[in-house]
Amino acid sequence: MGVDSYLELFTTMYGWAFAGVIRDILVETGLIFLPFLIVLIDTWLHAHQMNVGEGADAAWMVRKMEVEFWSAVFVLAFCFTPVGTSLQNVNLYYTPPATAVSTAPLKATGSVSDSTFDEAFEGVPQQIALPPWWFTVMSLSAGFNDAVRGGISGGLSGLRQVEELARTAAVEDPALRAETQRFYNECYLPARSRYLPNELSPAAETALAAYGAADPDWIGSHVLQADPKLYPALHARSGVAGFPLDIGDGDADLDENTVVPDHGRPTCLEWWQDGTNGLRARLAQSIGMVGALDDTLPQQVAALFSSVSAEVRQDGLARLAMGRSGPVIAPETMLPDSRPWYQALMSAVPDVAGMAGMVNKAIHTQASRFPIIQFATMAQPLILMAIYMFLPLILVFGRYSLSIMFLGALAIFTVKMWAVMWFIAAWLDEHLWVAMYPSAETLFHNILHLEFDAALKRSTLNTLLIGLYVGLPLVWSGMMAWASLHVVHGIDSMKTSAINAGMAAGQTGTFALSGRLGQFGRALSAARQAQQWGPLR
Repeated sequence: MGVDSYLELFTTMYGWAFAGVIRDILVETGLIFLPFLIVLIDTWLHAHQMNVGEGADAAWMVRKMEVEFWSAVFVLAFCFTPVGTSLQNVNLYYTPPATAVSTAPLKATGSVSDSTFDEAFEGVPQQIALPPWWFTVMSLSAGFNDAVRGGISGGLSGLRQVEELARTAAVEDPALRAETQRFYNECYLPARSRYLPNELSPAAETALAAYGAADPDWIGSHVLQADPKLYPALHARSGVAGFPLDIGDGDADLDENTVVPDHGRPTCLEWWQDGTNGLRARLAQSIGMVGALDDTLPQQVAALFSSVSAEVRQDGLARLAMGRSGPVIAPETMLPDSRPWYQALMSAVPDVAGMAGMVNKAIHTQASRFPIIQFATMAQPLILMAIYMFLPLILVFGRYSLSIMFLGALAIFTVKMWAVMWFIAAWLDEHLWVAMYPSAETLFHNILHLEFDAALKRSTLNTLLIGLYVGLPLVWSGMMAWASLHVVHGIDSMKTSAINAGMAAGQTGTFALSGRLGQFGRALSAARQAQQWGPLR
């Protein structure tokens, strides 16, 4: 039987285990028979209070007791008594939705869930007997959920998973962070200070047109790499690990040294671009190495954005790693210009305020999205556990009513369907994201980096996702409340019709019997009179 989360593997078993404890208490104390006594007393009182006529109240009472008694026996047998069906820990399973990043996810079971819940719930019961009705409801709900997820075309691609990894990623290697700071000080700052847009080489102008005016604002700038006067002309100030000495070129001044350094001083272009020891390649491969779950960010990016060139992916990952390594680049609007300082400040206030507002809203929704989704997805299996646990009590308190039986089934089906609602919310979120960023390269950059011009879109998407995660289950649960009212009314109408039919039958039988008795009495009286007077003489 399938479940919808790792946690539900354990809460399902614990919920029915707790229900078994409560059921045993009710059996041992004899409270399971209390509803039958209440039915007898309640029916007897109603029959005598109705006073529908001589004999009719007895017929109505018999009919009502018959309906109530056999209904209670049916509910007791199928909803309270665990016979013939059981849950085993290894038979419950959870398969995460397949994505472009994880095309064949592993199936988790209660005994080997491949999650941290294994140690926390080490003593989970291995086998639990269930009443057949609830077992059937759970099986149908699980099958329905799987069918809906399988029937939604397109599936999930894993955009939010990659975004979450990028949001929490970091560069753990302190030596790499220190080298990034060195490159910033020894290469980027000197090159950026020499950078003049009106004196660029043709190759640098081509790069500027291709990558945009913001390209020179980060250490991996293609403009700074393309201009011969910038990165190709600058060298590291001291040796860089992985680069050999080149006495004939950049390290010629060390030829007469008594002590020869272990490493050479590459040009800034080599230091950045080298495929093995270059800073870009190492930053792109090291980002995301926080714990055991985040070490696949480069692989997930490659799988999800296979249509994006490898160089663009590497640049994006390196830029993400650079942002987590310490160096902070001042925006171009903060650099000195030809205007008086007060004019520049006054013209910048509205732009800065607007961008700050958008980024603040985007950060707020981004920060609230994760805990809300985590809370919702963890609350659902706990709510199901509570429903399973209290079912024996509510059956007894409900006097083994058919309406309680169907309402309990609707409650389980409704809460189980929340997982499908969240799947649909994630599906809509990803398709809206692709609609807002139709270019794969633009989508890639906006997943890894929160750009100023994308802040409003990101805020909108995160707000919509939160609304879908909260709103869809509310709408679904409200609509199921309509159905539950109809179910209760239908069951009550069915019982009332059966009782009224019995009452009418009793009344008809009573009237017929009264008529027959009246005719028999009159005939008997006439016969007695004839016998008393005899024939006339």
